Amino acid sequence: MNRETVRCPVEEGFLALMRGLDVCALRILLDTGSVRATVPMLRGVWGCTLREYDPLVYRAVFEGHSADGTARNGHMSMPLYVMRPAPPDPDFAPAVEILFLGEACRHVAVLLEAFRRAGKAGLGRKREHFRVRQVRGVLPDGRQVGGPQVWSAGNAAGSSSKTLSNASGLRLAFEEPLRILRHGKLIYTPSFVDMAVAGLRRLCALSPVSVPADFQSRALDAARQLPTSGWRGHRQDLVRWSGRQKDRIEMRGVTGWLDLPGGAGLFRPLLAVLEWIHLGKGTVFGLGKLKLQTPQTGPCR
Repeated sequence: MNRETVRCPVEEGFLALMRGLDVCALRILLDTGSVRATVPMLRGVWGCTLREYDPLVYRAVFEGHSADGTARNGHMSMPLYVMRPAPPDPDFAPAVEILFLGEACRHVAVLLEAFRRAGKAGLGRKREHFRVRQVRGVLPDGRQVGGPQVWSAGNAAGSSSKTLSNASGLRLAFEEPLRILRHGKLIYTPSFVDMAVAGLRRLCALSPVSVPADFQSRALDAARQLPTSGWRGHRQDLVRWSGRQKDRIEMRGVTGWLDLPGGAGLFRPLLAVLEWIHLGKGTVFGLGKLKLQTPQTGPCR
């Protein structure tokens, strides 16, 4: 894919990257019988089914390759989806959210059909069948619609503008484990600069728009100037079963929050989109989900 290069100030650069990135967010109501389904369980059986049903789409969405098998924008292993638990809803539970990103939005019908077929493969030790009861689209402002809708990630900035412009400051909260690595090791007390590096790297990899070579360094210089509090949180790990490796895999992370007393500044667009695309490692399992709050709402619980 040829990428358009945009020359612009930092905030406009974020917006340009976001406008080039398509998102299709779905909330899927499930019937899982007696099995208490987890995101790793559902993701595993869905991936196996998709690999058999349509190998090319599997490579494009799960492995980050283009449909012809070549590297997608130079990123060989950037999955184009996020799977995460749906927000609590007594009328729509149990449910899971799947976000398709970029090129994956072109394959929504195939990806959903594979998810439905995965129900026959079953969950748990007894491989108990599950079924999809209903699929709803989710818009940038959180409203639900009758079916899948593709929208630009640029719309996320407008939907979060009220929270992001709050004069009393902004809290970046992570209720699911955040896994940012430096030299292969987990950062236990991530700074705002660490988050900006991870978030910008992810957005640049997903968007079909290119920015100048010095854009990242200019953005990180701006991140270093932004007043922040220290990290408040603790370690929280996720353990999942890997069918491919036939072993339990521990994914170390941290949960907690960090405050921006003066607000997000130039980083309003980036933080808005990170609520949807997540950041760090393990995003396909819903890890690294950012929740924007005002400091008065309190820490993650």
